[in-house]
Amino acid sequence: MMAALYLQVSIVSQALIFVTRSRSWSFVERPGLLLLGAFMVAQLVATLIAVYANWGFARIEGCGWGWAGVIWLFSVVTYFPLDLLKFAIRYILSGKAWDNLLENKTAFTTKKDYGKEEREAQWAAAQRTLHGLQPPETNNLFSDKNSYRELSEIAEQAKRRAEVARLRELHTLKGHVESVVKLKGLDIDTIQQHYTV
Repeated sequence: MMAALYLQVSIVSQALIFVTRSRSWSFVERPGLLLLGAFMVAQLVATLIAVYANWGFARIEGCGWGWAGVIWLFSVVTYFPLDLLKFAIRYILSGKAWDNLLENKTAFTTKKDYGKEEREAQWAAAQRTLHGLQPPETNNLFSDKNSYRELSEIAEQAKRRAEVARLRELHTLKGHVESVVKLKGLDIDTIQQHYTV
């Protein structure tokens, strides 16, 4: 039976290449001809070894064509769920599964009626937004301290940039000329640019 085990491991481990290389169903995306040819040759050799090998040093005794057929059938049948397993693992590793699990976790809460009022408020806000009665961005602009702090920092940075621009206008000849041109309402592109020192 070691030959049968060898054949099954050989088929499944190499067939797994087709599952992992594709983004969707593995039998929909055709692999390259070299990869397909290498798989066929390797499995033909593995099947011949499993059927005919009688190696005492490795304790392998050939399993015959009947068992080889059963192993191939089993391998083909168990190949198709590998795509489903791939999709499930990709979904879990993406983090979406944990987000959904934590959002819908209402059984273990200390809130009254399992947070029914909060869910109803969220639903009502979503409905108002959906029907255009309440824009989603401006509604909660200053609701928490973090967003207010971020806006305050952005305003502070803008004020600093404006001050730097003002000082550049005052303390450089080019800045002074450009500010005078702006105040007079002239087009700076028509004036020749040879006023720098």
